[in-house]
Amino acid sequence: MKKLKLFGGGFLALAALGFVLQALGLTPKTETPETPTVAVQSSTTETEEKTSESTETTEASSEGDKKLPRVTADQMASFIDYLKQDLTDKGVDIATYTFYNKDTILYVTVPNEYKYYSKTDLQAFADGLKEKEHEAFNVWAAINGVDFNSYPMLHIKTDDGDALASQKMNGDMKVKVK
Repeated sequence: MKKLKLFGGGFLALAALGFVLQALGLTPKTETPETPTVAVQSSTTETEEKTSESTETTEASSEGDKKLPRVTADQMASFIDYLKQDLTDKGVDIATYTFYNKDTILYVTVPNEYKYYSKTDLQAFADGLKEKEHEAFNVWAAINGVDFNSYPMLHIKTDDGDALASQKMNGDMKVKVK
């Protein structure tokens, strides 16, 4: 039930954010590319089919040109600052956490006591932190013009360097402590 409330709250927050961004005019504009009209004076349908095939190719190639760039290692410091402020604004006490990156991997260092928590609690913590990171990244990516679908990988470590949890390639968080 708690996860459902958290999911519902997150969904409403994203919906509200989308509405605000749309109202401010910060959402991406969707434009249909103009295709040149070619007058064909031929009595065969074969020529007309060739013309429509070339138009489809032009449309497909112009859609691929609008792909946003992925986040880079140079931009990670800006995202970390944004994430820390976002977590603080949401009432999360991050005074004992340290955030840093290597390339586009986000590392969060937590106190050593965390490794003695139950596996269930650690999984809930890791999943919650990942969700908050993704929410913050969606907004930050829209502001900075990067692909919001390519999130930084998240790894959680303790102060003594032990791996606590890490994000798998499918996006799920896996607890590393037994």
